[in-house]
Formats: sequence, C-alpha cells, structure tokens
Amino acid sequence: MQGERRNQTQQHQKAQRISLCMIVKDEEELLPRCLESVRGAVDEIIVVDTGSSDRSVAIARKHGAMVVEFAWCDDFAAARNAGLELATGDWILFLDADEALDTAAREQIRSWTAVSGCDGLFLNIHNYTGSGQQGATVNPVLRLFRNAPEHRFTGRIHEQIAAAICERNPEAAFHVTDMVIHHYGYQTVIVERKDKVNRNVRLLQRAVMEEPNQPFHHYNLGVEYLRTGQAEQALESFGKAREMIDPAVTSYAHLLFKYEVRCLEYLHRWSEALARVDEALRLFPEYTDLMHHRAICADALGDTDTAELSLREAVRQGPPPAIFHTEEGMGTYQTWYTLGRLLEGKADLEGAVDAYVEAVRAKASLLPPLYRIFRIMRVSGQEEQIPALIASRFAMNSEEALTKVLGILEQSGCYASALELLGEMPPVSSGEPRERRSVAEAFLHVQGGDWRKARLKLETVKRKKGLFASLASRWLERLQWIEEEGNDGREDKEGKRDRKERQGREGQENKKGQQTEGQDSFTFWLRQGSQAGGGNDFLPEEESGLAGWWKSAAKENEAHKENAPEHITSQTEHAGMYEGWQAFGLLLEGCARSGRRQELHELIQRGQQVLSEADYTMRTGSGESLAKEWDTGVEEECQGNGEVYEKADVKHAGTRLPFPGASDTLLGTKCIVNGLISAADYHLAQLMSDTAQAGAGQRQRHPYWPVIQHIRLELPGADGFEG
Repeated sequence: MQGERRNQTQQHQKAQRISLCMIVKDEEELLPRCLESVRGAVDEIIVVDTGSSDRSVAIARKHGAMVVEFAWCDDFAAARNAGLELATGDWILFLDADEALDTAAREQIRSWTAVSGCDGLFLNIHNYTGSGQQGATVNPVLRLFRNAPEHRFTGRIHEQIAAAICERNPEAAFHVTDMVIHHYGYQTVIVERKDKVNRNVRLLQRAVMEEPNQPFHHYNLGVEYLRTGQAEQALESFGKAREMIDPAVTSYAHLLFKYEVRCLEYLHRWSEALARVDEALRLFPEYTDLMHHRAICADALGDTDTAELSLREAVRQGPPPAIFHTEEGMGTYQTWYTLGRLLEGKADLEGAVDAYVEAVRAKASLLPPLYRIFRIMRVSGQEEQIPALIASRFAMNSEEALTKVLGILEQSGCYASALELLGEMPPVSSGEPRERRSVAEAFLHVQGGDWRKARLKLETVKRKKGLFASLASRWLERLQWIEEEGNDGREDKEGKRDRKERQGREGQENKKGQQTEGQDSFTFWLRQGSQAGGGNDFLPEEESGLAGWWKSAAKENEAHKENAPEHITSQTEHAGMYEGWQAFGLLLEGCARSGRRQELHELIQRGQQVLSEADYTMRTGSGESLAKEWDTGVEEECQGNGEVYEKADVKHAGTRLPFPGASDTLLGTKCIVNGLISAADYHLAQLMSDTAQAGAGQRQRHPYWPVIQHIRLELPGADGFEG
C-alpha cells in the first residue's frame, strides 16, 4: 500500500485528466445548465441515458458527451457503473442533471486533483428545497475519486462509492474541500414533476426487503418519509437504523440524530426531542444544528432562558465543521433571527433588534430581519430613529439597496421613515427623475393618511405635464373623492339628500360606461358605482408596492428616453403602479392610518361588492368570456388633452366588472384584509397612547400596554418570507 501511495504522489504531479460521469432520463430542461457548469473543468463527459424520450441525448452530444444507452433496471449503481466502464480519466467526477458545479469550483477542481494525494475528495452539496428561496442545506459528499477498475458503486438507490475505495485500499485517505455543487432537484416544482419521492420510497422499500440489516437503507427511507411529512413512519425507520449503527464510526450518525429530533418536533413531542438532542450533543458537541434545535425544544417547553442560552452558544460556535451536514445559516443568520424572535417574546425589544441586525450582517440579502426591526421600532414609538439606525448599522452602497429598504419600510407601515430616507437620496434637479420621486413621496403620504401633502406633490407633478402627469391627475381625483366622502359625514340630512340626487343625475348622464374627461375607470367607479372597465396586466404581487413601482417606472421611462411623447397617452403606460386593486389598497391604508372610519367603511363595502360580482361572474362561466374579451382588447378613443380611455360595455349574466383587474379576487380580498389589519393596528396604537390622569396634568400608560404592544407586533403582515 505504501508503494501505491508513492505512485499516487508521483501521478498527481503530472496533469490529471477528469472524466464526468452522469446518468440521465428526460432531463432536457436541466441538463444544459449542468453541462455548461463543467465547461473547461473536465476532459471527457460520459452520459448514461436510461430511456429518455425528450432531447436529452441530443443535448448531451451537442456538449461533446459520449452517450451510452442503458436499459433501466431500478438500480442506480448499475447505471453509474456502466459509465465508469468507459471512463478514461485519472479522476471521476459524478453529477446529476439537476446539479451544477459552482463557478469557483470549476476554477479550483484541477488544482485539487493535481496536488491531492488522496483517494477521494468531498464536495459540498448545497441542496435547495421548496421554492429555492428558503436557503439551502449543506452536505459534504464524496463526488470526486480516483479511477480504478475496483472502484464501483453499490446500492440500488443512494448509491455509494466509499466502501469500494476502502475495500481496495484500507488506508484510503479522503479530504473535504471547499468546492460547491448546487443541487436543485428537490425544489418543489421539480419534485412534483418527476414524482421523485414516490420513486425513491418504492426503490428503498425494495432495498430494505433485499437487505433488511443494512441501516443505510432504513435511514434513507426515513429521510423520504420525513420529506413528505410522514413523521411517525420516518421516526420508525430512523429508530431501526440507529439500533444497527455505531455512531462513533458512522458518517451519517449526526444527521440521523438531527432528523429524529425534527420528527419529534413535528409531532410536538418536545420533551422527547430535547432528550434526544442532549444525547446527540454528548456525541457531537461541535454540531451547531443540534444546539439550535435544543433552543427550539426548550422554547416550546416554556424554558425561554435555556432557549436563549442555547442560541447564544450556537452563534458562539458558528457554522459546524465541514464534516457535518448542516443547514445554511446555522450558527449565523438563522440562529440570530431565531434569537430575535425569542427576545421579542420576552419583551426584550432592544435585544431583538440587535439580533436582527446581526442576522442581516451575516447575510446581507436577508429580508425578514429588516421587517421585524422596522415593525418593532414603529410599534414601540421609535420610528423616527430608523434612518439613523440604517445609517449607522447597515451599508447602503447602491440605489438598488436603498430601493429595497424603501419598499420594506413601506410594507412595514413606516411611511415617515421612508419619506426621510427618500429625501436623503442624491438630489435631482428637474425632469423625469424628480417627478418620479415626487410621485413616490405622494404615494407614501397617501398611505400615511396625509392627503394635503400628497395633493401638493401630485399637483406639482401634474403642472409639469411630463410622463407622470396623467398618473398624478388620476390620483388627485381619487383624493378628492376621499375628501368628499369625509365631508359627506358632516352634512345634514337635507344636504346629503341633495348631493346624492345630484350624483344620481350625473350618473344618468354618464351611463353606458362613458367617463367624464380626466377620469379613469377606477376613479369613475369610486364616484358612480360599478361600471364597465377594461383589463390591464399588473405587476405580480412580489413586485407590487413602492419598490416594484420604482423599478417599473424607471424601466418604463428608460424606454421612452429616445422618443418620448410630450404626454402619457395611455392609462396603461405604467400598469401596476397602484392601479385597480392596488389603488384600492392604497386608499384603504391611508384611511386606516388616519382614523377615517367612515371612508374606510365605505371603501370596504364597495370592495366587498366588487368581490361578490367578480365571484358570481366567474362561477356562472362568464369569466372565461370576459377574459377573452379583455385579451382581444377593448375599443379605445381619444378624449381631451391626449388622454386615451377605454370604452367597454362588457355584460355577462347582468354583471359588470368596474375596473381593470377587478376579477383578481385573491388580490382584492388581500387588500380588504390588510385594510382591516391596519385599522386594528391604528386603534390599538391609540390605546397605547398616554392617557390623561386626574390632577396635576399627570399622564401614564395603560397597565395593559405591554399586551397591546405584543398584539401589534404579531398582527399579520408582510414579513419577507413571501414566495
């Protein structure tokens, strides 16, 4: 064996050829990304195709691969070994089509094979699950090994190569590298399309029957059960595996213990989970994931002090050593965020903010901690300190970063802070950028319920007659309607009756969906009730709000620079910029935040009516016809100063939808619910205010102030986890 080691040392000083070996079936969507990721990193590609009916074979050959046809026999090891038989490289790299070699790893891989005297190298697999936005688990896996006739895979599923390497050379050496492979195969859309879990369960159940005393089969079967929420079955499989292994020498033992803990947590068997964590920590004291889960269990059992100590120990430890399978953020941003939530529950809001700041520092792209920071400071009456905190604790080095923070402030209801931050942006003298900023400021004033300041901003934009003049005009009319509704509440009965009769006459004059000059369909609906409208495409939900509007406006106006008209010629120019339901939500928010109960009640009633009409339209089958009508377009005619209005008389089952996008009942319902939540928050905030006490003008807080504060902190709302 020593002679063989010397031969390996001599060989690694020469150029080492690398063979990529893969097995594929119907992977035309994912295969190109995988093959592109290894361009220049490998010397040959061998693809074993197990019966593709799509373009997988053609794609592989286009990338220079040797393709081997293989009859699938429910055995992954057999398929992989078919490729190894043809590999001529000194090293074997194996990947799946749903994986990609990291860019840095592509540059490093030849250096590793050139200097390594090891038999195999571990690469870190970053597994992305769910939508792919929830972070990743990190698993060191043997993916690069020396090519030898005796090195062949074993295992029907979750095939392994390490045993064969060690059997050939009992003194085999392995090294954990920092190279990364990205694995996308367990994202929800891919799992559902390929039915991966059912396939894996079927093959593992068969493997268990064939080799009942092989603990690795039981372990992997438990993983698949846990993946689908079958915690009882998973716990049973993990238990069988644990009885068969020696944790001190089993590479996956630490992960088996953690998965058992997760099963017990899922089943709310918290005491058992805590006992299992403590047992595992005695074996694996450096495994930060276990310390993090210890905190979760202690918190669930009401021991918040132990939970806090465990989380602080986890962040002190930091990420676990590379030999452990971990989740991204353990010991760093995930643990800091969990600590922040725990401290909120203990009413230590200052400590919570500090923890959230550390979470963002650990991962700058992380949004949920910012939502919590801004909500805490607003609810605790410290919103005016937010700009100073941002300036002192965060690096805002780009307009993109500033825009993102502005959007979060808006969604968190911190309109005054957003306005202050907007005012600190680099000054713009005139033209489109200045108007865009003025409109953004107006939107923030509207949501804060400050109609006067919003009107001043919009009137200035309208007078400029630039790209946003039409938008400003529409919003000025909407604000006028709000003010008229407020004045209506102060009219006497006779005055109110006269005004209603006048509006009725105006409605008759403007019947058949015709709008007065300067009105859009949404404003016309506000004034006259439900009338026909047209359909527009709107920004998706994740792009809504100030950040989405800012991005959309900038992109739209960039397209106008070379040949921009003097006026906006269509109300669809800035689709999604607080139109339709989004405009409705903006008005609701402003009414809620300013305590305008009557206007809020009126808007909610109108919104509920539209939802009922839209639901009826869809249920009676006319929704499909309406959608087709919208898709083919509606008649347009020019009126007044270059404005284009839609004229549609779409009638289905006696129902008309009043404004563009009104059929989106999900968005409409969300707007109404958000408005009600904002109203509840406003009134809870009034209860938290100081109250006058008898004598000497003394004031004090209500004794139930902390309870109200906690309720406000936990009200539903945007939290950064959407999508």
